[in-house]
Amino acid sequence: MEEYIEDLLKIYNSSIDSYNSKIMQTLNGKYTIIDKAMLASYLYIKILTKLKIEEKISKEVLKNYLLKQIIYGETGNLSLEISDKSIEKTCKEVIEKLIIDKFESKNKITKKLKYNYNTIESNQYTELIEFCENIAEYYILEKILKTEAKEILQKKTARMKITNSKIDNEKAYILESISKKNFNKTEYAPILDIALNLKDVYRYSSFTTVIPENVLFHQYTITIAGIIFGEYLNQEFNENFNIELLMEKSLFHDLGEYKGNEIVAQVKYYNEDTIKMFKEIEAVDEKELKSKVGEEIYTLIITAKDEKEGYILDLLDKIVAIMKLWIEIRYMHNYTYIKAISSIYQERFKRFLKLDKIDDIQNKEFLREFLRESYIYIKRSMIYQDEEILKQYFTEKDIKEFKEEIKTITEKPETFLS
Repeated sequence: MEEYIEDLLKIYNSSIDSYNSKIMQTLNGKYTIIDKAMLASYLYIKILTKLKIEEKISKEVLKNYLLKQIIYGETGNLSLEISDKSIEKTCKEVIEKLIIDKFESKNKITKKLKYNYNTIESNQYTELIEFCENIAEYYILEKILKTEAKEILQKKTARMKITNSKIDNEKAYILESISKKNFNKTEYAPILDIALNLKDVYRYSSFTTVIPENVLFHQYTITIAGIIFGEYLNQEFNENFNIELLMEKSLFHDLGEYKGNEIVAQVKYYNEDTIKMFKEIEAVDEKELKSKVGEEIYTLIITAKDEKEGYILDLLDKIVAIMKLWIEIRYMHNYTYIKAISSIYQERFKRFLKLDKIDDIQNKEFLREFLRESYIYIKRSMIYQDEEILKQYFTEKDIKEFKEEIKTITEKPETFLS
């Protein structure tokens, strides 16, 4: 089981590395390639939702696009501006081969979980995601340099062919709204605003982090982990997870935190009064959110953790949350983070008891063990990392209870989630 845990950590680590790749370095030190990709993904889904397009290839294109962002942690920005159009095709082929080679290297490092990236021939959806990326870059630029943003967008979209297809008509509508300076009044602006807000909502806000982590990036990480883990379960355990649905649930699962209501779990669930209070706050935010994103996407957000795909999302969400301790303490030597182990209560995992109520998951025992072993593997590592540091935050009695808890759920697996 340790191989799965370590593979997931490698995937998480790769997404952190990729998040260091900036766009428009000469203009800003804030927005990254993955920020742009996430805005592009939300815009892409919003367009397809509006046009009621459900073609499988449209979801495959988005999956490939999201996976590809991982490579930028090693290569930097590969969205090159090629002035000599006669070599554009050759350059794209070389870049695609580089990306495939990089994924092959990554798949040699992981033992169980693999990146299933495939080359997709150019089609209307690859063109749409590229268009959405241009709009996302424009939207970010407008926040930084309003005077230059429009000119850069015009340059990027100058060669775009407009046909009578409904996708191209929607592109033309978006470009026209920008040219008339009323894009902010379209149904597309709110979802991009929400995404940019999520970039400024930081997780683990009660801790000093060496690597700050915002909600926009978190949703990207969970999406990549979900794609890879879900595909593995389908291939190796004969499961039937809808990877496209899992991808979309992951992209939107924390969108409701766009107003900055990222509440630390031990505060939110402190007692019945705090649970009630935060539910009321979230209800008001959700009502406003529905008016911004529309009925279909709002439904996706509030049902993100429903069904078997929602279960996998929730499972990975919790495991990656405790892996953050590992990153900060073991990799970054941020020992103040060790105080967070007190928040990894078994109570936070009780929701996973509902696994027994989900009939169409084949290998429930594997998922239970994966969760239990992740908890043990990470918490044991933290407890025995540096006992002197541990004593700065916990009493001898606390430390003894931590050790007894790990010993009990290691020797008696049935006591975990019971």
